[in-house]
Amino acid sequence: MKIAITVGHSILKNGNCTSAGGYVQEYKYCKELATLIANYLKQEKHTVDVVVCPERQFNKAYEEKAYKLSKVNKRGYDLLVELHLNAFNGSAKGTEVLYYSDRGKPYAQRVNDKLDDIFIDRGIKKRTDLYILRDTDCPAILVEAFFCDNKEDYQKADEAHEKDLIARKIAEGILNKNLDIQNKKYKNCILYGNDIDKVGAEIISWSKDDCIVKNVKDHIAWEGTNLFVIGGPAKQELDKMNTKEKYTSIAGSDRYDTIKNCLKFVGK
Repeated sequence: MKIAITVGHSILKNGNCTSAGGYVQEYKYCKELATLIANYLKQEKHTVDVVVCPERQFNKAYEEKAYKLSKVNKRGYDLLVELHLNAFNGSAKGTEVLYYSDRGKPYAQRVNDKLDDIFIDRGIKKRTDLYILRDTDCPAILVEAFFCDNKEDYQKADEAHEKDLIARKIAEGILNKNLDIQNKKYKNCILYGNDIDKVGAEIISWSKDDCIVKNVKDHIAWEGTNLFVIGGPAKQELDKMNTKEKYTSIAGSDRYDTIKNCLKFVGK
């Protein structure tokens, strides 16, 4: 499958965040959750793009609509998953998943059925007034994982998120299968962004044991204990992914200079 994961809301030019807040900020939490879900889906060999509105670029919240629709429509996605957290009065709690079309409904039901293992079940709901469901050209669901202003929900989420449990439950609902969480972790992971930088990545791998070399677009966060990023394009892509991993960057003034620096690195 080709899947788009979109994060609800943004931070405006004036610094205001358009999302809800509470025990945790909706926008910040969902950005982190998106990366974790993408990791699980990529492990199952699916193509995943995470779409996050740029920060401090928009003047008004309504500008988020045009940005996100331009990133997802006519891109051939099989499914779009928008991430949100609910908020109301501090007392409301639970999980719910929204959908628009009959094509999206089965995904909504399966994701909801997984998340209600953690949170109170509020069920799935058809919504015709939300652009991310109505105006996208592929099946779409909107996940309201829990209420960020409810202490009980937050405590459950805090514990589950530390274990990546919420992300795994959403991925399992999307794919309609239970996932094996015993994933291989390598001592060294080397990322590249194009064919020439791949040569540099292979050079670095000569001096590393228990190593995996892969395109940065296929990267799974925390797959390697030691992370090496070869070339400027890979570094830019990894920084956009916002995985919070520490890494060693090896780059040069051009692609060939990058290879020279990789040879120097191996020779140290």
